[in-house]
Amino acid sequence: MNPQDDELIFADEISAPAEAPAATEAPQEVWKVLVVDDEPQVHTVTKLVLRGLTFKGRKIEFCDAYSAAEAKKVLAENPDVCLALVDVVMEEEDAGLHLVEYIRDIMNNKAIRIILRTGQPGYAPEKEVIIDYDINDYKEKTEMSAQKLITCVITAIRNFEYIDALNKLTAELEQKVAERVAELDESNRKLLEDQEAGKKLQNKILPKPDKDIGPYHFSSRLFPSLVLSGDFVDYFSISSRYIGFYMADVSGHGMSSAIVTVLLKNFIDNKVEKFALLDDRTVLDPHEICARINSILLRENLGKYLTIFYGIIDMETNTLKYANCGQFPCPAFFADGEKKFLQEKGTPAGLFKTPVIKTNEIKLPEHFTMFLTSDGLLDILDGDLDSKNSLILDTVTEKGDSLENLIESFKVQQHGSLPDDITFMLIRK
Repeated sequence: MNPQDDELIFADEISAPAEAPAATEAPQEVWKVLVVDDEPQVHTVTKLVLRGLTFKGRKIEFCDAYSAAEAKKVLAENPDVCLALVDVVMEEEDAGLHLVEYIRDIMNNKAIRIILRTGQPGYAPEKEVIIDYDINDYKEKTEMSAQKLITCVITAIRNFEYIDALNKLTAELEQKVAERVAELDESNRKLLEDQEAGKKLQNKILPKPDKDIGPYHFSSRLFPSLVLSGDFVDYFSISSRYIGFYMADVSGHGMSSAIVTVLLKNFIDNKVEKFALLDDRTVLDPHEICARINSILLRENLGKYLTIFYGIIDMETNTLKYANCGQFPCPAFFADGEKKFLQEKGTPAGLFKTPVIKTNEIKLPEHFTMFLTSDGLLDILDGDLDSKNSLILDTVTEKGDSLENLIESFKVQQHGSLPDDITFMLIRK
């Protein structure tokens, strides 16, 4: 099982089947789940497994369709369906795939979560379907146990809730901006308030500025050129053996770029949870993580691309696996008196259908310093590119004992207005 793009379950948010409410209680909202399958038994088993399940106080209400054509009518009558469990082979061998295209392209419904369930995977191989169709998961019916179905449904509902809230927030912001056009001064003031609120949200999802994970010390700082930043950085424990970290730089500035950083954070956090709960090892594969980010950006057509350096430290083998998708400057590495850049890099995510992504692996010495920065730093340094790179290496070698010393050496805070976001990450062992 490998659910895609969905958050996983927190035990305190899922309740056991509830007793019938008292007559005085107001009717509760529900999560509408559409089951699309030409086999009545599949409908029966699905309802039996999920019967009585609640999430955040809301029960599941089922909508049934026994063909793709019938599913279109159900969706038209129930625009608030949050999840569709869709069979591939129904009235036609690829009826389920055509239904996916109808939902995404004709209905333009990007929020509903779509999980394909097939008893005949040969008609729709998983790899091709995941790449070519905007689905959120792919399941073979023979592998779908009751517990896995519950996990799959809850993760999908959680992700729908997140996307729906994000869509509503975006709509509210757009409405506010439209209402303030007539009074430019007031509009600017209110827009700044919204951006400040967005900044608070973005700051909340950033990692602690300084954090020890095992024998490694991570530190980071972010200096936005505007209120909101298109840069993002994170580091996290995956298990007692693995540590993950990444630095990303989204194209453009402002609210739209900041939203992409939130989506990126949500995507990778999901993969960390799935490793713990489902033994989904995607989070340990830099190539796969970057490839999926590339597919998501192309599929969602957000008009954005990003560069990202994604690394996994294996504390058992004392190695670092990483992929660099266009992140520049390359990370500076200093150990045993030797200084260098980890030069290998590929193409940014979200630009090409077939990106260049390479997973590299190095042995980590007993003690080392690794420094990552976004390309905004290059904009404030003097000289040509070679001299700027030399300055970065020399500064890390001489001042890399703390991130504060590096920031002071690069004189970041002496610039009143930055031309681009600048983000730093320092890893020391």
